[in-house]
Amino acid sequence: MSDKDTAARGRRRLVLVAAASVALALAALLPAAGSALAAPKNDAVALKTLDAIVKGHYRAATAHFDADVRGHLSPDALGQLWEAYQDQFGHYESHEKPKDTKTGRYTVVSVPLRMQHSAGEFRVSFDGSGRITGLFFLKPGVPLPTSSPR
Repeated sequence: MSDKDTAARGRRRLVLVAAASVALALAALLPAAGSALAAPKNDAVALKTLDAIVKGHYRAATAHFDADVRGHLSPDALGQLWEAYQDQFGHYESHEKPKDTKTGRYTVVSVPLRMQHSAGEFRVSFDGSGRITGLFFLKPGVPLPTSSPR
């Protein structure tokens, strides 16, 4: 084998090692990219749910509830909860950009609300499959629970 063949074999090995390193780096990034993609989807579902509630479309607002939330919060009960919240904070005026927090295996989306009498917060918890596992109307600043929503 000539020096030329040995040099060519060395370059091919270097290219293969570099390609393998790039593939490993990309594979390491894929789970993070998947998680990053879940946040905008959860934000969109949270805002769509809030919009349905504000419009009085309570059945549509329950579309992404998991079975447990659906069993505890019917469309009628959701409407009553929203009405009671507005009795305390005033009518809904607008909302701000959602903020996401990962807690355990859940993602919590907090949406600051501008209500007629005082500020509020709409908080929705999502499981890994994008189902709503908790829905709350709060005053601003209520800390996230240290344990999972269930």
